[in-house]
Amino acid sequence: MKDIKEDWNTMAAAYEEFGTAEDSYSYNIEWRCIRKLLPELKGKSVLDIGCGTGIFTFLLEVFEPERLVGIDLSEEMLAIAKKKADSQRSKAEFICGDAADIREKIDVQFDFIFSSTTTHYIKNLKAMFAGIADCLKEDGRCILSVIHPVYSAMYPVEHDGTFPEDDEWQVRYLDRSIRAYIQPWIEYNDACENHLSVSYHHLFGDYVNAAVSAGLKICGVHEPMPPENWKTEFPGRYESFVETPTYLIMELSK
Repeated sequence: MKDIKEDWNTMAAAYEEFGTAEDSYSYNIEWRCIRKLLPELKGKSVLDIGCGTGIFTFLLEVFEPERLVGIDLSEEMLAIAKKKADSQRSKAEFICGDAADIREKIDVQFDFIFSSTTTHYIKNLKAMFAGIADCLKEDGRCILSVIHPVYSAMYPVEHDGTFPEDDEWQVRYLDRSIRAYIQPWIEYNDACENHLSVSYHHLFGDYVNAAVSAGLKICGVHEPMPPENWKTEFPGRYESFVETPTYLIMELSK
């Protein structure tokens, strides 16, 4: 986790630029699906696990929760989130802590727990899901947007800290080896030096079993498509996403 923390401290500003772009996958694909699944949040308590720079935290705030908390391991990401919160007079609270065990920092239960693209940085999924279950109220709901197992299966396998070749981006689904790669959005950002990011690859069954082990109910699983207009406006991106989808979105309840 120390390496992952340092990695995201380094990439914080570049991630904020990437994640808030008008043509980002986060807004155009991931969020379009998530917002249709949200329960009633007005007057409720909300926890955003792996909140990063607060991109989704502030999107959730529009629905007027009574309390809104974001937790992330990266101090640099949280610094950006707090600066944005101050500038827009947000009531969101931000805590520095490990998503792998939110119980170390969170000692209350929430009506709704959310997380976006965090789980592939967690080695022990069962421990994370157990923490979610502990921090979720009895009638609470949870939405986890995870990197699709087909997509993380494409990440190059780590080999002695060396940069992967382009032909190493190929699907190895049943291989649970640690992955090491240049983030695609880093590669095309001139302001950020290319460096290796390290993460895990979990199978779909790993997610199901972690949820069941934690006593959580799986209420729905969604694999969002890219916008229909991308067929003509961004045909390359559209076909690439259809071939290797980026997101798997799980609805859970206690």
